[in-house]
Amino acid sequence: MPSRDERRCHYDAFVAHVRGLCRTPRIRSRLEDGRGQPVTECPRMDAYLVKPCQGFGARRAHYTVASLIALERPVPDWTRTAPATPPAHPGPDPDDPESEPAPPDGWARRPNLGRTLADAARAHPHTAAGWQREVEVMGVLSTDLLYPRLPHTVRRLLHLGLACDFAVLLEDLAQWDFDPLEVAGRWRHAFFLTVPDTLLEL
Repeated sequence: MPSRDERRCHYDAFVAHVRGLCRTPRIRSRLEDGRGQPVTECPRMDAYLVKPCQGFGARRAHYTVASLIALERPVPDWTRTAPATPPAHPGPDPDDPESEPAPPDGWARRPNLGRTLADAARAHPHTAAGWQREVEVMGVLSTDLLYPRLPHTVRRLLHLGLACDFAVLLEDLAQWDFDPLEVAGRWRHAFFLTVPDTLLEL
């Protein structure tokens, strides 16, 4: 069984792999079609995801995160500019076979879904109450209700220019079936620690 650090390196590598796949519009479309669906209803994703998932379990979590990544719309190469600062948590470069996944050190400082919802609330204060309800509602959902809800939530975040840390989300979803209260608690804590009280419904 993989160690925690091995799993986290895998999650980063998986996200980078899927982003590489999504550079091909046909593949991205096939991955996007699986959003919110059980694995048994996503046969067109198998050719791209069975091998990358092998040995790490949580197939539905992997397939779901792949479908969420496919919602991103990559910037065309001709419009790319070098970032002013390097990303805080770089993953492996799918174009560089020598590239290694980001080390798991500092994983706890990476934003989970609750923190990303909080960033949306802070950036758009008039929506804060809605994001608060979102993080509270998600915390009481079963797996079968949570997964279909995630694409809508992630699409809204992307529309606001906010990107999820999909590797962290993948770890959380992999744990959800075993300890949903723990995961939901982390999301709520990250949300309420980030959003000012003046924006909360208390």
